[in-house]
Amino acid sequence: MYLCICNAITDRQARSHGSASCSVAAFYRALGVKPKCGKCVPLVREMLEAGNDSRDDRQLTCQEACGVEG
Repeated sequence: MYLCICNAITDRQARSHGSASCSVAAFYRALGVKPKCGKCVPLVREMLEAGNDSRDDRQLTCQEACGVEG
C-alpha cells in the first residue's frame, strides 16, 4: 500500500526503515525525500509509533532502523 503518493513510499518501506524511536523527519531523510503535500505525515507517524516488531524483538534505535540520527 502506498503511504505517500508524491514520493511513492510504501508501507513496506516504512516498516523496513522506521521504528518508534525514529522521527518522521529522519524517516524521510533516510529515504532521500521530503514530504510534499503533507497528507502522508500523520500515517507515517502512526506507522513509526507502531514500531517494527517484524525485524527483531528489541526496540531499534533510529540510527539502526533508518541510518540517520534524529
